[in-house]
Amino acid sequence: MRSGSARVVGEATAYQDAVSRSIRAACARWVAIELEFGLLSGSDVDALLGPHWPPAGCLAAERRILGVATKAGRVLYPGFQFDKTARIVRPVMAEVAEIALAAGWKDRHILQWFVVANGELHGERPVDVIHDRDRLLAAVHADLESVW
Repeated sequence: MRSGSARVVGEATAYQDAVSRSIRAACARWVAIELEFGLLSGSDVDALLGPHWPPAGCLAAERRILGVATKAGRVLYPGFQFDKTARIVRPVMAEVAEIALAAGWKDRHILQWFVVANGELHGERPVDVIHDRDRLLAAVHADLESVW
C-alpha cells in the first residue's frame, strides 16, 4: 500500500513541476513580447491608430485585435498586431483570431502562438511572417489540425 501512495505522490509532484515550468515559460514569453513589441494599453492603441479608428475596446470586441488581461484587470495588446508606420491594425489578425477562437483557443494562447518557433514555418515564428498572409494562415490551420 505504501508503494502505491509513494507512486501517487511522485506523480503529483511531477505534475506540479510540469505546471510550474509551463507557467514560468508563459511568463517568460509575455516578458519577451513586451520587450520586443510592447504591450499597449487601450489608450496607447487609440493614440497609435488615431481618431479614424474605433477605440481599442471596440476593436477587441469585434475580434480585430486580441488582448490579455493582467492581474490588475487591465487589458494589454501586443504591439505586433499593428503596423505602426501605416497606423493600422494588421488585417490578418482578425483572420487568425476567427480561425483559432472557433477551435477553442483563448486570446492569450493565440498571442503566444505568434512568438514561438513554428515547424510549419521551418522554425520561424508566426510574428516573423505576419506580412505573409498565406503562410501565416497555413501555419494556424496546420497547428489546429495537429491538435485535433
